[in-house]
Amino acid sequence: MIRFADFSFCYEGMNEDTLKNINMEIKDGEFLLLTGRSGCGKSTLLRSLNGLIPHFYPGETKGDLLYGEKSLLKMLPSEIAGKVGTVFQDPRSQFFMTDTTRELAFGCENMGYEREEIISRVEKAVTDLELEQYLNRSIFALSSGEKQQIAIGSVYALAPKVYIFDEPSANLDHEATKRLAGIMKKLKSAGYTIIVADHRFYYLRDLIDSVIYIENGSIVARYTGKEFCELDKTLRIHKGLRTVYPEKEIDNKQDDKLAVKSRLGGHKLKVENLSFEYEKKQRILDNISFEASPGDVIGVIGHNGAGKTTLISVLTGILKEKGGKVYYGGKKLSPANRRRLSYLVMQDADYQLFTTSVEEELTLGISDVDSDLVSGTLDKLALSEYKDKHPAALSGGQKQRVTIGASLIKNSEVLYFDEPTSGLDYDSMIRVSELIKELSGGGAIIFLVSHDFEFITHTCTRMFDLDAEKMLDVNKGNLQMLAKKYFA
Repeated sequence: MIRFADFSFCYEGMNEDTLKNINMEIKDGEFLLLTGRSGCGKSTLLRSLNGLIPHFYPGETKGDLLYGEKSLLKMLPSEIAGKVGTVFQDPRSQFFMTDTTRELAFGCENMGYEREEIISRVEKAVTDLELEQYLNRSIFALSSGEKQQIAIGSVYALAPKVYIFDEPSANLDHEATKRLAGIMKKLKSAGYTIIVADHRFYYLRDLIDSVIYIENGSIVARYTGKEFCELDKTLRIHKGLRTVYPEKEIDNKQDDKLAVKSRLGGHKLKVENLSFEYEKKQRILDNISFEASPGDVIGVIGHNGAGKTTLISVLTGILKEKGGKVYYGGKKLSPANRRRLSYLVMQDADYQLFTTSVEEELTLGISDVDSDLVSGTLDKLALSEYKDKHPAALSGGQKQRVTIGASLIKNSEVLYFDEPTSGLDYDSMIRVSELIKELSGGGAIIFLVSHDFEFITHTCTRMFDLDAEKMLDVNKGNLQMLAKKYFA
């Protein structure tokens, strides 16, 4: 059993506790969900459990945190590693080797186990978690979901009793999320304690035993899994929580967006017979054709490996097409011209953060800064209080909002967002949705690559189904069809 006893923590250099008087017990074999708005303290609580606090993140602790009868705060990292295993939001941050098999063994090697013991533990992880197909492969060639499975396998080989997952679904498509839920179900059935911090809940609804809701570093609500799944919609939205049943978000309110689009003037984007293949002659895009008009918010969807990110990379000029043409306003665009016309918000926010403050990040590369626009954007994305903070000090969801804010200020004619809601709570998701709709109302053409069905139903006016190579208007019938095809 794990017990927090009046536990508080303040990061070094901060004036206020991030966690405040936490009191709770986590039973052996319990499946616990930690939730709350971005920046509420979920990740800090997890860092306290896995030893990153105080061994990596210095600061002041008050109270105690017990594993059985022993204080986790007094244990060495090597002792904690055998009891608590962590799978981070971005598995790359915990990889040390370049191939999968050596990565699975690395933790055991680091603990000093004998060769025969390491081989036995890795074989058990591979068998129990069905990882045979991923052995002896380059880490760099794996998808996000595959990397995560290797990360879970490397933790499993250490045989901890407690598994921690920090935002595990943030970077996964629906198929990878289903596989993640399957692994969690196996771990739960085997009696392990599982602690998950996430903003998306639909894949956990049949697994969670209890839920802790955190606000400003304090526990303010506790629920059983059943109570949480049955929360009144008004209360759920008030607490900034995502839906547990995204398929129920389908409604007819999307139809009136098409009328707004039809009133806008401006240049159309036309794609003709676009094709792309990588060096091994594997054709990813094959004669893709469509048109996009000012005011369109187009969701790009398809199964894993269909070429969604590749399509966006070609349209933005990052990759050069092998065939086909792209026109804007009737003029053919080279890759260089497409790069000047477009702005891309990447899935991994860290790749687009370069300055030492949030405010500087929003104005990077702009010679004539509109201070009112910057201030308004900070307000709209609930970032005003962080404007002088270093982006690296923000939570994952807050970083994502900074990159989105930068895209709004650049005011490009065509905008591309690759998984813009990864790591975002309900409030932030709605803010991003409304800002994207505001941009489209001003005449921008916007493409969204997203596996977030709740976000898609709130935001998109059209959908490009890459598997079917077909553009669809967003209405109740099409959403129901797509939900069954890609999100069931």
